[in-house]
Amino acid sequence: MKETIVKAGIDRVDEPEFSRLFEGKRLGVISAASGVSSDYRFPVDILNEKFTVSAVFAPEHGPRGVLGPGEKVGGGVDRVTGLCVRSLYEDIIRPKASGGVPDRESAYTPSGGSLSDVDVMVFDMQDAGSRYFTYVSTMFYSMRACAAAGIPFVVLDRPNPLGGDTVEGNVLDPAFSSFIGLTEVPIRHGMTAGELARFYNGRYGLSCDLHVVPVSGLKRSMYYDDTGLPFVRPSPNLPTFESVLVYNGTCLFEGTNVSVGRGTTLPFTMIGAEYINPVRLADELNADETLEGVRFSPAFFRPLYSKLEGKSLYGVTVHVTDKRALRAVRLGVTMLRTIERDYPEFEYTPPKNPSARWHIDLAAGGSDLRTSGKSAGELILGWDAEAAAFERENEKYRLYE
Repeated sequence: MKETIVKAGIDRVDEPEFSRLFEGKRLGVISAASGVSSDYRFPVDILNEKFTVSAVFAPEHGPRGVLGPGEKVGGGVDRVTGLCVRSLYEDIIRPKASGGVPDRESAYTPSGGSLSDVDVMVFDMQDAGSRYFTYVSTMFYSMRACAAAGIPFVVLDRPNPLGGDTVEGNVLDPAFSSFIGLTEVPIRHGMTAGELARFYNGRYGLSCDLHVVPVSGLKRSMYYDDTGLPFVRPSPNLPTFESVLVYNGTCLFEGTNVSVGRGTTLPFTMIGAEYINPVRLADELNADETLEGVRFSPAFFRPLYSKLEGKSLYGVTVHVTDKRALRAVRLGVTMLRTIERDYPEFEYTPPKNPSARWHIDLAAGGSDLRTSGKSAGELILGWDAEAAAFERENEKYRLYE
């Protein structure tokens, strides 16, 4: 077994410097089955054993991580601990169905009543190092609610699985803010949840009484598989470390008529559609010298659920050959532009309601990818300039070197 050389925040709650934050307090816990302690236990179970937990606040995928993307999360009782479960993801269905935009002042936010028996809110979720990932959107809304209620907010930090040395992609245009891209950060933001919380507090003036229990022994250059910590899928459709590595790129296909492999055993490492020639596409992408750290093989698959369910699809499987050379945002944009150029059947999925925004624009943080006609190289050149500027301007929020 690989030696653990770092300790996540949950592994440090017994240390006197941090235990004082929890002792004698009624804790609300925002967590799911996205990460475990170094001894393979879930944070809710550990905190409930050591301190007093009054309620579990459930984000997307539910308190134990079994629900699908966008699936409504209800309240109830956690069957393992018997704790009260309160949903932070009930409203996702209504804004989606109506074609509207979630209201930043109300959606996905703990209500005042749900905080009545909470003295301290604790957040422990494994982020995927991506602006698309909704766990950190939940953290933003919860920080704001706790600030309004005068409740301290504690982040039990975890590593960014992609490390912190590389930042990629454009900074979100606020006009395209949504639950899958809430704040003005690049697609691959290069920050841990604790660092993002510090950024949220500073950039958005949340005035939250914020405390971060940092990861000990963590260096910015470390990817998740360098830390020795147990890997647990961050969400149901990111089952492997390789899927996390490519997610920032292949996730862009969610806003198109191309499958990202949901409904198969290889989500996000495989894309396809009925109209793609898989051998041709693999050959084209393997010949592209701008794509480092990856290779492609033809893929043939049939999703059991989700987009294009039951259809025979053809595309490529992405194989990561060098995680440090890989630039996933470039990967996704290049793959998308290649398919867009070669296949007239390709299209961006339009909103059901004409007044609503396009999914691809929300994911991309702007409309340039869909409307500008710029090549992959032109887009990436501008986007990476934005990422570099973000990194310089927000270095003050770093916790790790």
